[in-house]
Amino acid sequence: MRPQRSALIAVAAIAGCIHLPPSSRTPTEIWGISSPSAQDQPRGGIAAHVDTWIVLDSTSFRPTLAYQPLIASAPRERLTIVTSLQGSRYHPDVVRGIAETGDAPTNTARSVAALVGAQSAGLILDFQEMAPEDLTLLANVSRAIADSARAKGVKQISIIVPAGDTAAYPATTLARIADLLIVRLFPEHGVGTAAGPIVSPPWFARGLGVRAGQVGITRIVAGIPADGVLWSARGPARRVSYLEALQLAQRASTSFVRDPASGNLHAASARDGWEIWLADHELIERLIADGRRIGVTRFALFGLDGADPQISEFLVRR
Repeated sequence: MRPQRSALIAVAAIAGCIHLPPSSRTPTEIWGISSPSAQDQPRGGIAAHVDTWIVLDSTSFRPTLAYQPLIASAPRERLTIVTSLQGSRYHPDVVRGIAETGDAPTNTARSVAALVGAQSAGLILDFQEMAPEDLTLLANVSRAIADSARAKGVKQISIIVPAGDTAAYPATTLARIADLLIVRLFPEHGVGTAAGPIVSPPWFARGLGVRAGQVGITRIVAGIPADGVLWSARGPARRVSYLEALQLAQRASTSFVRDPASGNLHAASARDGWEIWLADHELIERLIADGRRIGVTRFALFGLDGADPQISEFLVRR
């Protein structure tokens, strides 16, 4: 039996144990999460899109309205992210500092709530790279922000959690704070690892099954990467857009081929010293179809501004 098929069967069995609704009758809901400074991104077929980023400053701990991307044609729902991400990395000490400093959780929460736009239908909390011993601190800060946002009329709170780190981000604890968990089902290989597929269908299915088994499929949003990662001998690995990846391959006189095991696009240039693994519309469509078979109806596309342009056609026609 092929590995990806066996993984799907295993996760489907898990899903069957948690009393899934008849999701085949529930429309697929796609959320868009673009890079913070993105100015434009595909819009057709997107049910909700992040249009505001609030960053917790790594020095003062104060929330700052960092980015409000230009929305040419707004989707049905507009979302706001609150994050400890600054530059290219997360700052877990920000959450620790807020939690351990007097009235800081309450003051931060009120400041965040004041920055959330009146049109924002949902708030997403994005505090990555916390340690298991930080759980109480993470929960306290997240709960304070969630409570203040709800008092301001925000109807839906979500928390981004990594697929595999169930010790630092236990789903049952965080689901008592948030309405939904956005499960980052990537990177299987990423900026901090050796080069390889960003996310393969078996890896996706296993991670989704674990989190769904903890809180139920209706509380899950499956996070899928929509761009790629460039590993270079000349510098640190970084995320790369679909179009930039194609341009790099063209300049290196090479081309992308689909890796048969993972479904990712892959290219490498020995001359220029780089390797790229890339998500395209075919991989994204496959992962969404796999998630639907498991019972998931909500999906978040991370890096939507850097996605394969053909994903727009899929989003509109589905």
